[in-house]
Amino acid sequence: MAEIKMMRGITLIEMVIVLAVMGILLGISIPGYNKYMLRVHRTEAIRMLLQASMCQERIYANSGTYDTNQCHPASEHKRYQIKYSEPGTRKRSFVAMATPLGPQIFDPCGRLSLDNSGARGISASEISVMKCWSGR
Repeated sequence: MAEIKMMRGITLIEMVIVLAVMGILLGISIPGYNKYMLRVHRTEAIRMLLQASMCQERIYANSGTYDTNQCHPASEHKRYQIKYSEPGTRKRSFVAMATPLGPQIFDPCGRLSLDNSGARGISASEISVMKCWSGR
């Protein structure tokens, strides 16, 4: 009597099903991950703005004026650049702006800003300042 040997392995249909499930999972998770990473890098911009503001306040405490030629914190991930608007009259005010660079330009909040009075702002109009500043 001849024995029949069973072949073990996966069929092409099983492989296609696994690949389809993986494709669906990736299609759902990648956009969510990208939104998360934009938000993570936005916190870096907020940190840089707060650093710039504290530095400007130290200068103001020492000299009585702000000096926007100083205090330009650098981005660790090169996602934002800190710039200042033109200084106010007699350098008694400043507005620090974090301009998105590279992939961060897709952040729905756009450019973040912080002035000498502590007022926070964004360049986007369709989203709230509180949401962009993460409740800070």
